[in-house]
Amino acid sequence: MKIKTLMVFATLSTSILYAQSGADLFSKNCSSCHATVLGVSIDLQGEFKNISPAPYIDDLIKKLKTKTKSKEEFASFIESYINDPDKRKSLYGKRAIKEFGLMPTLKGALTQEEILILSNYLYSDYGKEKVVAPEKAVKAIDPREELFKKHCSVCHTTVSGVTIDLQGEYKYISPAPYITDLITKLKTKAKTQEEFVAFIQNYINDPDKRKSLYGKKAIKEFGLMPTLKGVMTDEESAQMAEYLYERY
Repeated sequence: MKIKTLMVFATLSTSILYAQSGADLFSKNCSSCHATVLGVSIDLQGEFKNISPAPYIDDLIKKLKTKTKSKEEFASFIESYINDPDKRKSLYGKRAIKEFGLMPTLKGALTQEEILILSNYLYSDYGKEKVVAPEKAVKAIDPREELFKKHCSVCHTTVSGVTIDLQGEYKYISPAPYITDLITKLKTKAKTQEEFVAFIQNYINDPDKRKSLYGKKAIKEFGLMPTLKGVMTDEESAQMAEYLYERY
């Protein structure tokens, strides 16, 4: 009887640790985009929708469970996608890719075993416990991210509302072009990371409508951004630009 009790206890303990490990991996690697809520919009049917930097995790899991036939297929999809993100694999259409951009690869960030733990957690245990977002967890702060937050985020990541165009597409209302759209446009224009960094350094030091990635309509709507010349050193602006290239 004691042996049976110990076996049951061991099984339960393993399950709890397994779920906690999955939650930990999700919190560290995924939650800042997939579980962060910037705001809420209401669609034409009166339903609420979370505004987040990437497809919200509840909806993402639901879509993936619909697409895959088994837990194994679910895990296989996640492993393939986070190691090699590709718009052809995306569960969402062109509209979402345009809105959020393509997620950065996590290749090398997680071992195959960790990916399996994460996948099983999302499939079976997500939502059963509170996930702590990385910002609230104890972690090393990337100084490049701090530069972005200090000098750029107030205009480029602040959402004051949402509009819906005639095609039914959502668009953030913000004081300046929203960061995900801005980075997508700049990556399309720049051929390399070096060109990307050079453009940002040049533009923030000397904003000019002739250099703008957006047309006259956007200049009229947002105005021309103020110069950041002298606010950051060349090294700091380069580091911040590299962070944006890697992050979005």
